[in-house]
Amino acid sequence: MDEATSPQPAESISLENPVRFYLDHAATSWPKPPGSLEACIAYQNKIGSASGRGVYQSAERSNELVRAARTSIAKLIGAEDPLSVGLGASGTHALNAAILGLLQSPEYRGSHVVATVTEHNSVLRPLELARKSFGCNWEAVGCDENGVLNLSQLESMIRNDTRLVIINHASNVTGAIQSLDAIGRIVKKRKCTLMVDAAQTLGYVPIHVQDMGIDILAAPGHKGAGGMLGTGILYVSKNLASSLLPLWIGGTGLNSDSIEGPFDWLSAFESGNANLPGIASLRGGVDWVLSQPPSTRLNDWTQRLVEAVCSEPSLRLVGPATCTTESRVPVVSLVSSKMSCHEMALLLDSAFGIEARSGFHCAALVHESIGTKTTGGTLRLSLGHTSCEDDIVAAEMGIQMLGSMTL
Repeated sequence: MDEATSPQPAESISLENPVRFYLDHAATSWPKPPGSLEACIAYQNKIGSASGRGVYQSAERSNELVRAARTSIAKLIGAEDPLSVGLGASGTHALNAAILGLLQSPEYRGSHVVATVTEHNSVLRPLELARKSFGCNWEAVGCDENGVLNLSQLESMIRNDTRLVIINHASNVTGAIQSLDAIGRIVKKRKCTLMVDAAQTLGYVPIHVQDMGIDILAAPGHKGAGGMLGTGILYVSKNLASSLLPLWIGGTGLNSDSIEGPFDWLSAFESGNANLPGIASLRGGVDWVLSQPPSTRLNDWTQRLVEAVCSEPSLRLVGPATCTTESRVPVVSLVSSKMSCHEMALLLDSAFGIEARSGFHCAALVHESIGTKTTGGTLRLSLGHTSCEDDIVAAEMGIQMLGSMTL
C-alpha cells in the first residue's frame, strides 16, 4: 500500500489544511486584510488590461486604478502630491532605486553617507555597491542592546561632506521604533537629505513625510500596507525629483517615438508593465488601513508575548520591554540559553503549527550590538492586522514550552 492510500489516524490533521498560527507578518502579511484580495480579483475579472498602454475604456480603468493607488498611499504617508509616489516591485526595488539613483548623481557622487547598524541588507548592500561603484563612503550609527539608536552619535557622525542620512524606522529584528521627529530635526539642521526605510512601520505606525522632514521613503507594499507580494512604494519629495537618476528604463507609455529621454525618476522607476493585480490589492489594503480607527490591540498582544518571554528564565527578550506605537512594532525576538533559534522555530512548528522566523533576518550589522551574533540570530514572532487571539494564545503556549525545554 503506497503512502497516499495508507490509513490515517482519525485524529490526524490533513496536510492539505494544516493547523497554522502565522506569526511571520514581518516577512509578509497573511491573511491579507479585507478588500485586498477582492480588489485583485475584481481587476483580473473586470479589467485585465495594462495601464498607460492604450486609449480604450479598460486601459483607462487601469490608469484610474494606478491613480487611485497613488492617492491612497499619498494620504497614508502625508505626501504632498500623489505623483511623488512610485509603485514598484518590492521594498528592495525601491531602496535600490533610491540609494543607487541618488548616489550616482553629480550632487551626491563621492559624498559621505550616514546609515545605522539596524538597517536591513536592502540598504547595507546597495551602500556597499555604491561605495565600490561611485566612491561614496558611509558609516553606521550604533544602537543599544534594545536596538535604539544613539542620536548623539548620529549628530556627531554628520560631516561637512555628508549629503545623505538613511534611517531604518523600525528594526525587523528588535522591533524598536526610532524617533523620526528627533532624527528629522538633527538631519535638517545639518542640511542633509533624509531617507527612511519604512518596511516594518508602513501601515502600523503613523507617518507624515512632510511633518517629519522625510525626503525619500521606501517600503514594501505586502506587509503592513496589506498588498500582495510583488509590490513596493517609493516616495520622493519634489525638491529631489531631478537628483534621482534612473537605473533602468524601458517602455513608459509616453514619448514612445524617442529613445533618448530625458526620463524623470517616476517614469524610469515604473517603466515596463506595472503589476496591476498587485497594485489593486495594495490599494485595497491601504484603503482598509485608512478606514480603521486607532486601536491598541496589536500593542496589547505584543506586550503579552513580551511578558511571556520575560517570565521564562532560560529565554532572553531582544528589544524594548514596552509596547506602544512609539516604542515597538509588533515584532518580538528572543534567544534561548538552551537551544538555537532554528531549533526553537522547528519545535514551535512541529508542536503547535506556529510559523515563526529564525536566523539573522537579513540584517547583517545589528546582531553585534544586541548580542545575538553568536546565537545565530533570533527567533522572531511578528503580528499583523489579521492576527487573532488564537495566534496569541498559541504563541504564549509555545513560549512556555520553549522555556521549559532542557535540551
